Amino acid sequence: MKEVFSNPNFRKLFLSNLFSGFGQGMSMIGISWYLVDTTGSAQLLGSTMFISAILMFFVGPFVGTVIDRFSHKKILLLMNTGAFLVIGLLAVWGFFGSYTEGMLIAIFFATTLVYQIHYPTQSALVQENFDEKQYKHINSLLEIEGQTASMLAGAAAGLALKWFGLHVVLLYDALSYLLAFLLLYRIEYTFTLEKLVETSPRTGWMGQLRQSLTYVKERRGLFLFGISALMPFIAVMAGNLLAPVFVSRDLAVDVKFYSLHEMTYAIGAVAAGFLIAAVTRRWGDTAALVGSILLFALTMIAIVVIPNGWVFVALSTLMGWSNASARLIRQTLLMVIVPRQFMGRLLSFFQALGMIFRLLLLGLFTLMIDITGAGIGYLILAGLLLLATLGVYVSMGILLRPSAGSQAFPAEIGALPSATAAAAVATGTTATATANAAILPTCTPAASERTASDK
Repeated sequence: MKEVFSNPNFRKLFLSNLFSGFGQGMSMIGISWYLVDTTGSAQLLGSTMFISAILMFFVGPFVGTVIDRFSHKKILLLMNTGAFLVIGLLAVWGFFGSYTEGMLIAIFFATTLVYQIHYPTQSALVQENFDEKQYKHINSLLEIEGQTASMLAGAAAGLALKWFGLHVVLLYDALSYLLAFLLLYRIEYTFTLEKLVETSPRTGWMGQLRQSLTYVKERRGLFLFGISALMPFIAVMAGNLLAPVFVSRDLAVDVKFYSLHEMTYAIGAVAAGFLIAAVTRRWGDTAALVGSILLFALTMIAIVVIPNGWVFVALSTLMGWSNASARLIRQTLLMVIVPRQFMGRLLSFFQALGMIFRLLLLGLFTLMIDITGAGIGYLILAGLLLLATLGVYVSMGILLRPSAGSQAFPAEIGALPSATAAAAVATGTTATATANAAILPTCTPAASERTASDK
């Protein structure tokens, strides 16, 4: 980590994400609480999340295509500029007039779109511009930074909402995007895939989606792994609807506990960023990921069984650890086995699938939680996480075997590995196979031990 942080480009990326993550966290916390607290119902927030998920499902494949074809730095700069202008104008409005429900929904949509663009682009930029041996440390540091931003956002949003109002929260949000832009602008960056993009055929977003699906189908274990390892993130997204309702109605406590929940969640995630490398070295990737998802499921059951505000706040730390651990292991593995010119589309493909699950869960929760309370929603998520635990165990046994632990780089964007290339990879005759073989064992026990335990 010390070596990675000595890189000036990484430091700028790190600080840029710290500021933008702080802004995103504040606005999402503020708007979610505001919509539930002012209406006294989860219907408006749930409907907003549901419609947002539908829009992002259709936007996702297009975003993946853009990420793979254009400069990642330019995409992030344009994203921060747009967010600064939109959120800034709405923040100024709040100093002179009151917000309508339509304005709040528009802010929610804008922040969700920023999230949809930000993280796949950031992953593609890291994969393109840093050495493979640094992926695990870079992902850990970015996780620490992102969750620190969430922790600060949780503290600041609770205080700002109580003392000043939503317009001040949005003003902080807009200024954070401006600072992120200024830092990103100074990063030294070369779009290394430019020549490949110029010579590759252009296809529509439906074609790109089909290519992603074909790639996932040809890679044994990848589909099951992608869905199962994504489930903690889906649970967190669905939990964003449940948490304010659970605090406000099921626990009947004030906004302080909601804000503290966000803070302690972030503390757990920061701890995962520091410690997950040591955990995976000691126990292996499979055990660490399976254990994290299982812990997440048991934690959600516990907060329902023990309905207390302080218990909810304390157990949120375990939620943060579980989700961050799962994301770090998943992210590092995908960076190793997925060709860089295909990364944007693959991440967007899994995000699109995740959106389908979110749509189903948000639709279900929106209809039921005003009647049943949010506790039933947490139990449903716990059941899905238990299924994901089994899916991860099975799929990682396939992906981490030496014969399946590598992948040929396509000759062009959208080109899929041929049977010949796949056979070459299986026999270890490609450069990628060599690189992957050098990296994966550092995340897991010895190959012979891992294969025996997986069987």
